[in-house]
Amino acid sequence: MLMTLAKALVTAAFIVLVSEIAKRSTLAAAILVALPLATMMTVGLTYLDTRDAELSTRFATTTFFLIWPGLLFFITLPTLQKWGAHFWLAYGVSVFLAVAGYTATILILRRIGITL
Repeated sequence: MLMTLAKALVTAAFIVLVSEIAKRSTLAAAILVALPLATMMTVGLTYLDTRDAELSTRFATTTFFLIWPGLLFFITLPTLQKWGAHFWLAYGVSVFLAVAGYTATILILRRIGITL
């Protein structure tokens, strides 16, 4: 339980740190977020917690397939903002499209025999 709490605190601290950095430099914050730090940490911590290399590798593979539909958020949000949409409308549509992309990706992969 203590390890779970420690992981939650480190994760929260990282998010707060990046949001503070973003106020000063969107480039620096974007670099920190674009690095797959969360994925790398999760893969490593999953292995440390379970000693199950297959589980950690499966997580990394699943993440690889789900990165692509998640990019819909980053394409849609700035596009809608440039077209003059209110921020929260653009944000909501972007989240919706990302979730739809995840759903479609999972269904397509299942259809071709890849189970995530």
